[in-house]
Amino acid sequence: MIELGAAALVLGVLLIVVEAHVPTAGVLAGIGALFVAAGVWLLITSSDTAQMIAIPAAVGVALVGVGLAAVSGRKALTARHAPVRTGLQSLVGSHATVRNWAGRQGQVEAAGSLWKAQTQFGDDETPAVGDAVVVEQIRGLTLTVRRREPWEIPQ
Repeated sequence: MIELGAAALVLGVLLIVVEAHVPTAGVLAGIGALFVAAGVWLLITSSDTAQMIAIPAAVGVALVGVGLAAVSGRKALTARHAPVRTGLQSLVGSHATVRNWAGRQGQVEAAGSLWKAQTQFGDDETPAVGDAVVVEQIRGLTLTVRRREPWEIPQ
């Protein structure tokens, strides 16, 4: 019985460690917590200790482990749906400053770099040097921008 309890503990801990490296949204960690709880229960009941100690200890370990797995799973799912905050895609929605402009194309400064830019389709007003614009999309190395609305706060 002691060997089975130790094996359950090791398997539970192994599943929790694997959860840290595999995106299963807390499923493996929850199963691992249940294995750890079963291991604790088997180890306690295999000795001369009464089951009055084993059952509450195992239930406590299981509840804490499954609760932590649920919290980490929810955080993982939330992070999966969060917008990209690195690389080129982080420029979308950010503010830029017009450095020079002619017609529908020009240059803007965004994220500390100069970018080729064009206005959105249907935007008739030509931005002036120093105007604040908002990046709407990126195609290759060209930013598509629009005028910043008065209610938008610069980032």
